[in-house]
Amino acid sequence: MPAFPRPHQQRPITRKAAERLRKMPGIKRVLHFIPRIGGGGAENFLLRLMASIQPPGWKHVILTPDVGPFAERAEKLRSLGCQVIDLKEPRLMSARLWWKTWRVMREQRPAIVQTWMHHADLIGGLAAKAAGIKHLVWGVRASEVHRNPKDSRLKTKLFHSALRWTSGLVPSAIITNSAQAREAHVKLGYTAENWFHIPNGVCAERFRPRTSSRRALRQRLEIPESAQVIGFTGRFHEVKDLVTFFRAARCLQLQRTDVHFLLVGGTVADLYPEALAAYQELPQSAQVHFMPFASEPEGVYPAMGVFTLCSRSEAFPNVVLEALACGLPAVTTDAGDCAAMLGDLGIVVPCQDSRRLSEGWEKMLSMSPGGKNHLSAACREHVRETYSVARAAQQFLQLYEQLVASCASNDGAKAKVVTHGTVQSTDLP
Repeated sequence: MPAFPRPHQQRPITRKAAERLRKMPGIKRVLHFIPRIGGGGAENFLLRLMASIQPPGWKHVILTPDVGPFAERAEKLRSLGCQVIDLKEPRLMSARLWWKTWRVMREQRPAIVQTWMHHADLIGGLAAKAAGIKHLVWGVRASEVHRNPKDSRLKTKLFHSALRWTSGLVPSAIITNSAQAREAHVKLGYTAENWFHIPNGVCAERFRPRTSSRRALRQRLEIPESAQVIGFTGRFHEVKDLVTFFRAARCLQLQRTDVHFLLVGGTVADLYPEALAAYQELPQSAQVHFMPFASEPEGVYPAMGVFTLCSRSEAFPNVVLEALACGLPAVTTDAGDCAAMLGDLGIVVPCQDSRRLSEGWEKMLSMSPGGKNHLSAACREHVRETYSVARAAQQFLQLYEQLVASCASNDGAKAKVVTHGTVQSTDLP
């Protein structure tokens, strides 16, 4: 079975073919500008979107500052019919990156530029405006504007101010995957107009329970088949609050000895200082296992018994949907849209409360086998019915089509944009 669903098999697009497509009448192109193409939730969702949003008449270009260690991901995108352009400029906030981005946009002349996450919104937005692109769509994927650890406070403050000021002037629309993220950004000073809520989606056929994957990974990590495993997937960033994770793990380890922990996203060396200090206080650190991000995460989740996310800030985390699709019950903090995603299918605890997080884990681990099986089936059905990637792709495409249609209208288009379960009417610029 292929790792990603494809409506049809395609050969990777070449540079000459891309140039021919650019000149073909009737072909509408969307240029996606994203800081990197792998290693995070937005990047994984972009890949799923490209696997599901390839209707006739549309072509997608992926523009990234630096492919870096994600050459395999670039090839996957090309196999889906996308053109991938590597600017080979890893410094996000540099004049050289802006110039290279502007030059590519001017050459490509896409119908729409879609940017992903804050740095791309600002750099890509200003470059698109300078290149004369008529329609720009920002992509807000977090509830707060994260600070680059290497940036000074002054630089961060200026960056935030620039985002607030340009939010009402640069983008034609702002797509967010989280209702709470919109509210948080409006409070930060973003415009309240032209926001569109399109939650993430996953393929429930790809993410599903896999007994063989569970057994194989547990054997490789030397985790007993009978052990209880609490899993986490995400960047080892301060916003993910691994300090709370390890403090909760310590509380649980003092009560029982049969629990293992699996953290996917890095190694011990990748922990930030506060998280490392909390990890070193664990009474049974040998029962904590680390893995880098997997190219096929659907083979990792089945090794877990309970999924957890302990972030202090989120938008709409893909990993929770992936875990639910794999039949895993979840315990999360009340960050972003986690509570809305889980409903009554999981446990939500206050942020930065290690005691409550540990209690949530214990409650899940203490369920009867029959109760676990019933909850697992309900989690998968919830994802199938509410959070399919095909549904999200349809909503992206609908917005793109209406933006292009509004450009062709002489009297301004009154467009209907489908948000999550709702049809809203708005004036598109």
